[in-house]
Amino acid sequence: MKYVHRWLFLVCYFLIWSSIASAANTTATADSFLKQLIGAEYHGMGGSFAGGTRGADALGNNPAGISAPGGNRLVVHTIRFPRTIALLSKPNHDSAYEDYSRFEQGASGIEMLNWVMPMGKFGTLGLAVAFGQDGPFRRVNYLGKAINSFPENNLAAGFGYGVNIFGNTVVGFDAKWLRSKVVDADATEHIGHGYAYNVGIIQQFGSALHVGIAARNLSNGLSFSNIAIPDKIERTIVVGIAYQREISDISLRIGLDAHPPFSDGIQANVGAEVWYRNRIGGRIGFLRHTEKRYASVFLLQDAAFETQERLWKAEGISYGIGFRFGSLTLNVGYTPQFRPTVGEEERLHVAQGEAVYTFSIGQTF
Repeated sequence: MKYVHRWLFLVCYFLIWSSIASAANTTATADSFLKQLIGAEYHGMGGSFAGGTRGADALGNNPAGISAPGGNRLVVHTIRFPRTIALLSKPNHDSAYEDYSRFEQGASGIEMLNWVMPMGKFGTLGLAVAFGQDGPFRRVNYLGKAINSFPENNLAAGFGYGVNIFGNTVVGFDAKWLRSKVVDADATEHIGHGYAYNVGIIQQFGSALHVGIAARNLSNGLSFSNIAIPDKIERTIVVGIAYQREISDISLRIGLDAHPPFSDGIQANVGAEVWYRNRIGGRIGFLRHTEKRYASVFLLQDAAFETQERLWKAEGISYGIGFRFGSLTLNVGYTPQFRPTVGEEERLHVAQGEAVYTFSIGQTF
């Protein structure tokens, strides 16, 4: 047990140091993309995964979980982010609230394919590919000239490895190669490349309690040739606890995650999952995430765009449901969308696009 304690101490020290050392103000679009690589199972539980993640779902999150027994060996995820329009209003000279600016997020989506291969006492190997696209799908412009399919997109491809080292202790890591294409204000496309890494540990206490720690998106950023393009990847730390019990025909799991050091407010996830006879399951959770964005805003009175720094927040209830048919598992998740926070005397009205939907299908061989 003393070796386990040493491992936990060293990992905690490393993760905290990594989190504090990353102080990027303006992050690349790939940063948000990497943070969204969570499947429908954990989206339905409010995004809590650090202590309870398992199988192929662990890739990109807490890679220690890929060596968990009984985890899905192949899983495909699809995430859909709706076109979101948020209006901000302030009191005018008559003290009546009047819309003065509009934030807009274009529709986007992410597709993921994760696969893990257990190798007995030698641990578990995993492979993952993820593609995220922003903006409208297009093949030709109005002149009929062929152009790229997506104006902005992100691609991640890599591998992971997890192994049991002390009976009740598993550790893991994954590495990803990144390619990011963005468009600047002049509609010029820029392509950057880079790498990102995750490391994690899960410690089991007794038969029901699991504690997990993960350092996510350890990276030196992307290699855009234009220094004006944001290229930073924010390193994050996640600490979580999961409680799992089997009661007759009922399987229960509860998860709680925290994302220190809370520089932009408390960030936490909590969720619960219940399965009946391992065939049908329901999930519910609550999440609170914040991130600082330099986003374009349309000024209604001036009919002009400007870029503003503002804190964006996703907060609220999440839901999910799952079905198992033999070795096949289907999951659906619903989570609240990010929206801009309001300042003094401001009011926010989301006119369109409040929810994010996630779908997944997994096959165990």
